[in-house]
Amino acid sequence: MYKIMGCFCILAGCMGLGRLKVGQERERILHLRELIRMIHRMQDEISYGKHTLPEICLILADNVDSWYAPYFIEIHRQMLQGDGTGLKEVWEKQMTACLENLPLQEEEKDIIRQLPACLGLQEEKRQALGFEQAAILLSGKCQKAEEAYENRSKMIHSVSILAGLLLSILLL
Repeated sequence: MYKIMGCFCILAGCMGLGRLKVGQERERILHLRELIRMIHRMQDEISYGKHTLPEICLILADNVDSWYAPYFIEIHRQMLQGDGTGLKEVWEKQMTACLENLPLQEEEKDIIRQLPACLGLQEEKRQALGFEQAAILLSGKCQKAEEAYENRSKMIHSVSILAGLLLSILLL
């Protein structure tokens, strides 16, 4: 009786781990979509609104997912203080903290951390083009993740169930 209960617990645990991994994949896609939307909004604010990045951060704080808002507010606050820290350093520090626990790949995080590099250009159109290139890169990654999601989720569920069955057989 105890062995059967142990087998059920192992199977349930393995299935739970599989669901967790599938949830992380889904969460990654949602965060990529949000980041793409944010980059497009930044691009629009630079091109049409003629705002600076610290001003855009304040605008974004009101219009983005609640996960990102405190970091954008902090970027704006630190830039207003004028303590000699550059925008690139403040942005990189805050975005590193923001993206640390998100289920994004390191390459995707680097794209976001490197966004202020586009601001070294003098014309707004060129700055906006740099943001557009970042959005295109993230869009490609998001599209690949969306295409692979269904197959990966089926595979992860199957492997987790098989791992649970294998462990259960080894227990018996």
